[in-house]
Amino acid sequence: MPRNLLLLTLALLVLLSGCGRSTPTRYYLLESALGPVKADSLPSKSLRVAQVTVPDYLDRNSIVSRVNGQTELIVSQFHAWAEPVGHGVRRVVQEVLTAPLLAAGLNVLAAGDDTRADYVLLIDVQRLDGNFEASAVLEARWTLKNRHDDVLARGIYADAEPVNGKTYDALTAAESLMVRRMAEHLASRLPALARGKS
Repeated sequence: MPRNLLLLTLALLVLLSGCGRSTPTRYYLLESALGPVKADSLPSKSLRVAQVTVPDYLDRNSIVSRVNGQTELIVSQFHAWAEPVGHGVRRVVQEVLTAPLLAAGLNVLAAGDDTRADYVLLIDVQRLDGNFEASAVLEARWTLKNRHDDVLARGIYADAEPVNGKTYDALTAAESLMVRRMAEHLASRLPALARGKS
């Protein structure tokens, strides 16, 4: 009997040691893939990208994907954003806007800069997720206001990008690309809108 008890104890120890290991969580960032911008002086006019709003289903660390493009969502346990999604979208948009808006005479303020800006860009992300079998999708609304809180322009941006592989690396790369394209679209429109042209 003691031998059986010893074998049972060893089997339990082996089982428990195997259960103690968990898959490490991997963290991802949205990326602009742009190099740093240099400027000896900054324009007097400025634009601030306001805190980006996201829907509740995205307001979490875990990366969200869809099942076959339907309403069922998968919230990953081991793949997470390294920052809140809204912060990532804001950071990428600021990075992409900086160079073209500098050239157009607008300084894009850094996140956390409390300087009162001449213009404020608000972005409301409606959807940013994807399906490993098909595409990632971005849907967002944007608003440009002046320092007096007057709305100068509004728009809706929608995009889709194929997910090239069934990995979270591929999904987040597709999402990064769509956020960059949205920022490039805004960069092509904002200078004229800020000057009062549509």
